Amino acid sequence: MPFVFIILFLPLLLVGCVSPAGLNMGQYPDPQATPSDFIYCYGYGCSKQLRVGLHKKEWRHIEKILRSPRTAAQEREKIAKAIARIEQWTGELAGTSDDQAKAPLFRRSYQELDCIDETLNTHKYLTFFEQAGLLTFHRVGQPVFKGSLFSGTYPHNSASIIEIKTQQEFTVDSYVHANGKEPVIRTLKDWRARPTFESEAF
Repeated sequence: MPFVFIILFLPLLLVGCVSPAGLNMGQYPDPQATPSDFIYCYGYGCSKQLRVGLHKKEWRHIEKILRSPRTAAQEREKIAKAIARIEQWTGELAGTSDDQAKAPLFRRSYQELDCIDETLNTHKYLTFFEQAGLLTFHRVGQPVFKGSLFSGTYPHNSASIIEIKTQQEFTVDSYVHANGKEPVIRTLKDWRARPTFESEAF
């Protein structure tokens, strides 16, 4: 590898989303998490944590959004809407409502989220949906990862779901849009094929 490339990318080792092999969920325990009481991650790499929760009325609204999908594709649309709504509420509680799409290379404030924060939060919301029996066509997958500093691709993480009938995996990527906007849901194959600098980084 050219020496110049190493020098250019060395600072990235100190910023969010960089990991040699994706997320180790065991580093971010929240074993008793429920929709009414869970840890919300922000500040890059879950360096800031806040216990938050949805009110019963808010959770009923989520149940209504996810109710009665006719197809797997429609359920994915409903999942995106439900996650966006939860982001709006948690953003207000944590002061991260102004979090913008993607993430600056170097954190400007602790009210920003990188892809690790987004992945951990989104995975948690998806798990709530599954545990409440609100998913008909999908089950929750493990967070997925792509990229390597040594290959010249900026590392990136995303939550995922798996379509039960086809076993096809989809990423649920909240990082690419601003707080409260619907996450991008696409096949894992498509997500990994896209250059990070084109669609996810910065």
